[in-house]
Amino acid sequence: MRARILALAAALTLCTAVIVPVRATAQDIVSKAFRTDITLDGNWQYQLNQSQDHIPTSGWSTARVPALPYMDGTASVWYQQTFFVPSSWKVTGRRFFVTLEKAGHYSAIYCNGTLIGDHFGQFSPFEAEVTKYVLFGQNNQIQIYVHKADTTYIRPGVNINQSACPSYNPDCIGNAYRSAAPTNDYIQRNWVGLVGDVTFSWRPTEYLSDVFAVTSVRNLTLTADLQVTGTGHGTTTAQATVLDGSNTVLTLPSQPVASGAATLEASWTNPVFWGPAPYGQPKLYTLKTELLQNGIVVDTVYTRFGFREVWVSGTEMLLNGQKLWPVGNFFLPLSPIRYINDRRQEAFTFWVAEASGSNILQSHWDDPGDTWLQLADEMGLLVVGSYFCDGRPQIQSMIDSVSGWTDWEVGTATDWVLARRNHPSIVMWRPMDVLPPGLTSGSVYPQIAAAVRASDPSGRPIADGSDIDFWGQSVTVSGNPNECDNGSAYAAKLASETIPLFTKELYGGVGLSCAPTFFSTFYNDAYTGGGLGLVTPQPLFENQNVTPTWFSISGIGNRPTTTQVLPNWITRSWTPTAYSTQFAGLYEQYFQPALLNTSPTSGDYQASGLTSALTDSAAFLLPATGGLGEPLGVLVAQDGSGTAWFVVPGTGTYQLVYTNGSKDVIQDVTVTAPPPF
Repeated sequence: MRARILALAAALTLCTAVIVPVRATAQDIVSKAFRTDITLDGNWQYQLNQSQDHIPTSGWSTARVPALPYMDGTASVWYQQTFFVPSSWKVTGRRFFVTLEKAGHYSAIYCNGTLIGDHFGQFSPFEAEVTKYVLFGQNNQIQIYVHKADTTYIRPGVNINQSACPSYNPDCIGNAYRSAAPTNDYIQRNWVGLVGDVTFSWRPTEYLSDVFAVTSVRNLTLTADLQVTGTGHGTTTAQATVLDGSNTVLTLPSQPVASGAATLEASWTNPVFWGPAPYGQPKLYTLKTELLQNGIVVDTVYTRFGFREVWVSGTEMLLNGQKLWPVGNFFLPLSPIRYINDRRQEAFTFWVAEASGSNILQSHWDDPGDTWLQLADEMGLLVVGSYFCDGRPQIQSMIDSVSGWTDWEVGTATDWVLARRNHPSIVMWRPMDVLPPGLTSGSVYPQIAAAVRASDPSGRPIADGSDIDFWGQSVTVSGNPNECDNGSAYAAKLASETIPLFTKELYGGVGLSCAPTFFSTFYNDAYTGGGLGLVTPQPLFENQNVTPTWFSISGIGNRPTTTQVLPNWITRSWTPTAYSTQFAGLYEQYFQPALLNTSPTSGDYQASGLTSALTDSAAFLLPATGGLGEPLGVLVAQDGSGTAWFVVPGTGTYQLVYTNGSKDVIQDVTVTAPPPF
């Protein structure tokens, strides 16, 4: 077997391969793990515009999942994947789950024909337990039904009548539940599909369902807030250690689990602070948390985190005790970069942003997904945590119920923050931007903020006008697109503030002869006058027509094969825009030296020559003794290539376990850090 390396992938050194004649041996290695995640991405069967009343029995087509969303008015999609579950995975006290990273708008998970659970909304992952329905020693089918936002598919317990909507915008009420910019492209907003990874996993009966690592720079402490789900036998306790690579650098004393929760805490005198220069470095640690019953470890969770703290002091926002100056970009709605969640493309885009003098990105019209946030953590790029913006005038987006919509968004915000709060790159929350007509920020914002604070007790500020105020600024004068604004209104607003003022949008005017002067003046006034940086939709780089080529259809990531308009990560070339040269370079005038370009610390592992039979459908990477994490599985590509594509969370020694014909193979693999761009 060989490992092949893309330009942005990890360097892999292959060691001795052992062919094991007894089938159970390799499976036993995997089966003994407390936890395993198996990525089900690859070729799936699908059907469009079918009712949810019954699962189709014929007429299926084949396409890769995940994929770019359907934005052509498609109402629904049925998906189906078949994979083999060995008998050795049947262990007493084990629970199985299926997780959807991102699906829009409504999604329902079925296991072997039985509906397990459903979910409304694209902004956070959805998980369903399928333990009772898994068939061991035979093939299993996972079916997923997704539907756009309309009628009974908007939020639970309602059936929305959209007959008052105009014919050109038949989902005007459903649109209020989908984030998008104020354009005339109504259909694209209400997209449908599986655009995020699909995972099959197992855990023990009593397991760590949530681990939140809270770091305090001011107190030099690490606190781990734990949630435990399920019922064990005897006394249950929890303990944790902090790992830097494979080295233990901190121990959090054991604590009893009471009412499904525990809090572990320890002082930490010498952590490396996380952040972009000059606030720190993109240093990530791993919190290894163990759940014990009567002193015996029954579950282990590995949580990556960065030691950093963000807080507000007067009109300044501080990161690790230094005044924070975030400046950067957000992308257009439905931009391919949002949904091609493959780390080669995203990592290159982040690198270009850093090279353009940016240190922050905002997701804005949607949750960016785990791949985006993991890379931001690894590369030291700041993130404004956002997921919803409407911006449409009446008729384009209508509210069916103020209380119903608000309650749904409060629940959505809670789920979203719980899913994303361990990412150190998120330095501020800004869940809501422009609301649908009929809603007022004075009513909605406080309820959303309360939900965020309840889910994130770390004190991370919210840029909704409470912890941090916000400002939008046009480069040009109203009514005169050829004359640049003088910034006086902004200066007056800044002078009146008692809390930090964040410019959440700077727009228009790029290319005007007066624009460089405006950018320089605004930047200077904001920075020296006490402002809190800015984000803008102005492009940092010229996109190119890129036709992607991929090693395999297996493994995480949304990887289209049609030409996309994106930065060319394959040739690693990009052209700065006028905005990039006129504005983004100002960062270097205020911070010396300039921002350092960083590379991801994780790589990918690419294996070929593996089995492609359904009865041996999964291959695994297992960390060596002392390594971080549990076995990571992917479905071997079912296109005849027999390939498997793993994303490795860290460097070190792993074992590749797969089946070659009738033989099990265990192969030692060393994964090193990826090269710089």
